[in-house]
Amino acid sequence: MKKIISREIPVFLLISFCTIFYFSCDDSGIAPEVPTYCISGTISNWALGNKTLQAFIQSPSFSGYAIASSPIDSQGNFNICVPVTLPDSSLLVAESIFSAGCTGGTINFNPADVKGNIILSFFVTDGSNTVGEIRNNNYTTIDTGTFSIVYVNTNKTTAVTGQKICSTDTLNFNATAVTGWTKLIKHCTKISGPSVTYQFNTIDPGGATWKFY
Repeated sequence: MKKIISREIPVFLLISFCTIFYFSCDDSGIAPEVPTYCISGTISNWALGNKTLQAFIQSPSFSGYAIASSPIDSQGNFNICVPVTLPDSSLLVAESIFSAGCTGGTINFNPADVKGNIILSFFVTDGSNTVGEIRNNNYTTIDTGTFSIVYVNTNKTTAVTGQKICSTDTLNFNATAVTGWTKLIKHCTKISGPSVTYQFNTIDPGGATWKFY
């Protein structure tokens, strides 16, 4: 009998340990996955080998900082994923999302209390050195009918209309941005000397490619 008991005790202890371990390993110790919005592509004129891509947004003090990074492979392929929800400290008031530093004109937001940000640049880095940037557009030289793609983040769905004057450029808006990230198209509609007029909407004509500058 003693031999039987001595053999059963380790088995009981092992079962008890496994039970305690199983029920203690719940999800409370695992950080929830942060939702992301991924932007992928191939840089058409790429010849720099493996590098790093960083997505920069604008801070409330109007200086840029990175919110995400990803590798660029030797063929120019990348897939950069930015957080869907930005911290409150990164959100700009409505008037500053598209047109910080612009003075003339008025942009209307509905609802008016929306906040957000915009990706200012996709910088290419090699270690601590910035070697250039990439842009997604359909032109080599800007002209009437050409366009580029921009990404805006808002903390709620909002309709954007109106116009802003930024130095010599005119920005016209007629678009709806959804909560999180929205791809907007910046169309060049008129060029008059140094002045360029742009229209922002969600109509993508197709044909844009990522290029290194």
